[in-house]
Amino acid sequence: MLVYLEDYINWWAYALAAAGSALILWLSMRGVTRTKEYLSGYALSAVHHNPWTEQRITTETYTDSKGRTHTRTRVSYVHHPDVWFLALNTGQTINIFKNTYDHYALLWDTPMQYINPFHANCVAGGGGQQYEWDGVYENLATATYKGRYINYVKHSDSIFRHEKVTDEVVEDYGLVEYPDFHRRFLETDVVLVSPKLDMTIPTSTQEHFWRLNACYGLNKQIHIFIILFDAAKGIGTALKQRSHWNGGNKNEFTVCLGIENGTSVKWCKAFSWCDAPALESATESWFIENPTLDLEAYATWIHENIHLWKRKEFKDFKYLGVNLSPTAKWIVAILTITLCAAIVLISYAVYIGKYNSDIPLVYS
Repeated sequence: MLVYLEDYINWWAYALAAAGSALILWLSMRGVTRTKEYLSGYALSAVHHNPWTEQRITTETYTDSKGRTHTRTRVSYVHHPDVWFLALNTGQTINIFKNTYDHYALLWDTPMQYINPFHANCVAGGGGQQYEWDGVYENLATATYKGRYINYVKHSDSIFRHEKVTDEVVEDYGLVEYPDFHRRFLETDVVLVSPKLDMTIPTSTQEHFWRLNACYGLNKQIHIFIILFDAAKGIGTALKQRSHWNGGNKNEFTVCLGIENGTSVKWCKAFSWCDAPALESATESWFIENPTLDLEAYATWIHENIHLWKRKEFKDFKYLGVNLSPTAKWIVAILTITLCAAIVLISYAVYIGKYNSDIPLVYS
């Protein structure tokens, strides 16, 4: 029997193309309206999964030289190597290297536990070990990872939007960018330094704030940033930084400090989206009373006063709706045109095929 094109392409081909296009557009809209945020947690355990072998069974259909159809079963084996990771209090798992696993196993010095993780179709190997955190605050294994949320303020034309900061202003004031995520490292910098300020922050200082973010990131929904600026430009620098970061993310508490001679705090300005900026006001008062730069002492103070923080619910801004930026609008528009063109071309191919249906596609 001959199979022709009009028999081969049915109505579901059009429906599938339309559904696929709609899905791609929805994902694109979702992507351009969601904002990156920094989420932190601490490890409840360091885990090792032993290598294991997976058996995969597949059935395939083939046609022999005489045109007869047969089925056959193929069995293959896939080797899965060792895996080391941290299991965080937030439910996330972060892959690590063996030396990092060994470091925390030695640091915590807790009993090794044998585990038997589930592996589908495992025929050899498997099992593993884990070490639980020893409960000592200073021994926390912390990690920061990327989250996404809908930022109604950033994608609106409301009064809550901040002024657009030009590249010239960024350079003039020495404003800073958000730190990058690196898969090789568990953490990103929390204490940031303006390019106009010649200072180096020791890792021990960063660790104090890593622990704060990890300890309170889940329950208090807070992520702290400390930014050090040259004091010469004045406290207006903090306002420019706030605009440059579009007010910060929903969970961020950012403290801007004007530094003179490397050790003296001349001004302080904190910002967040909190309705009642209690922690902001208390922080500014603390640095007025403690003008000598001591970030580790400030970290201890936050630890004792974290009850002052209450994050703003960004769903309160949902009434603003979403208004795409000009760049995002162009991206969505181009994608829409491309998908529509693809559907038109498919339809045209079907239309032409109907007038050439005397040419069979396949024999069966």
